Amino acid sequence: MANKNTLTYYLVIACLFFIPILYFKTYIGPLPLSAEVILVPLVTLAAIYEFFKGKIRLNDLKIWPLTAAFALFLLVSLISIVNAIDLKSAIMETARYLSYVVLFLIVAKVDFTKKQYLSFAKWFGAAVVIVGVFGVLQYVFNFSLNKAGLYALQEAKGRVDSTLVNPNYYSAYLNYLIPTILLVAVVYFKNRTAQLLMFALFAIYVANVVLTYTRAAWVTMACALILLIILMPKLFIKNAIKPHILLSFLILFTVVYFMPDVQSRTSSALYAIEQLLPKGSNISLGGDPADPETGDVDDVVDEEVKEEDATTSRAVVSRTTLWKTGWYMLRDNPVLGLGVGNYTANYKEYVEKYPELYIGHDSYSVHNSYLKVGAETGFIGLISFLLIYIVYFLTIIKLYLDQKQNVLGKVMAVGLFVGSVCYMVQNLSNNLIFIPQLNMIFWLTAGLVLAFLAKNRKEVA
Repeated sequence: MANKNTLTYYLVIACLFFIPILYFKTYIGPLPLSAEVILVPLVTLAAIYEFFKGKIRLNDLKIWPLTAAFALFLLVSLISIVNAIDLKSAIMETARYLSYVVLFLIVAKVDFTKKQYLSFAKWFGAAVVIVGVFGVLQYVFNFSLNKAGLYALQEAKGRVDSTLVNPNYYSAYLNYLIPTILLVAVVYFKNRTAQLLMFALFAIYVANVVLTYTRAAWVTMACALILLIILMPKLFIKNAIKPHILLSFLILFTVVYFMPDVQSRTSSALYAIEQLLPKGSNISLGGDPADPETGDVDDVVDEEVKEEDATTSRAVVSRTTLWKTGWYMLRDNPVLGLGVGNYTANYKEYVEKYPELYIGHDSYSVHNSYLKVGAETGFIGLISFLLIYIVYFLTIIKLYLDQKQNVLGKVMAVGLFVGSVCYMVQNLSNNLIFIPQLNMIFWLTAGLVLAFLAKNRKEVA
């Protein structure tokens, strides 16, 4: 039977299992070598060969709008290369983008069976467990912890990055998956044992988010939980008020509250948000440690807290300065930008041209994916880039609203939607869309979930 035990099927399993847990990167001359660099071409070749041999067939998921959006941004990116001063970076950036697109189109359009989707879930679930447990063990046994940013942490040993190399990248990966894990635990599973086991995985992932000590990720996770309840109020609340679930939440929140640096880091996160709000907004999120009556910070905080506030302020200034650098590049090159992949190549020139942008480095990331795209491809590129995600979210919504979706379909659609929102939000403070391992996980799983939702709708009917 078509699509049974095909090479494409096994290679997709390999991607789902190995890309999240196996990070290595080396170079053969100028060419990078990593798990995704090896696996994606193999999946592509296998899918092309088996399609023409009739071993696989395509499903009826309509992704031509997404394909058109992908193609439009690719076209703008290629045209922007005329402004590139670093042709190698432009080519490498374009190649990475094509790898995401090709993998997504393959997994979204190949007509896998329900049984095969279940296998995909099991293998990816195994990888999810390994990554989460490894993150906790990394902190407990204090090995390979990331020491960057410890100036603002008084108690923590370091920051967990598990198999995702960087705590910021890891926190984005966690927040992308947490909504689905929680919905499966609370809404989909009915068996108490299954619920508790899935909730345990959710708790492990929440603990990992905390241990990354990425403040933006903490805020994003909290907002994601609120969004989940808003989107599935009846189903979520009805199942969440069961005694064993309520007790699980209570234990988790208590443990999290007393984890190292959580209270001070939370206050610091709120303070950072306040500093990013427009001046004169008079909005307080509780991050200001000043006495409410006297307004005198010295009366209510010790030296450690004041030092953390100072480092938080410096971090906010540095981040906004980096964003300003990206904006200046976009402002000065509004049509085609500086050339795809050429932000870093132009950074030194811009901090010399605008000395107020200098933060002590000759090369530094913009820490905002959207500003990076705009700086490199102009307003046309930025608009076409955002169009990809607008169409993507509309596709999820369309599949979710289909009356033929069952509870599992609703859970997967909402989980993917909220997780993707988290991913997009965290790209406001990091270049996550340009991290190959992370972005490959995003488009690989997104393509499979969209295809599953299309099949689930058809078979439920």
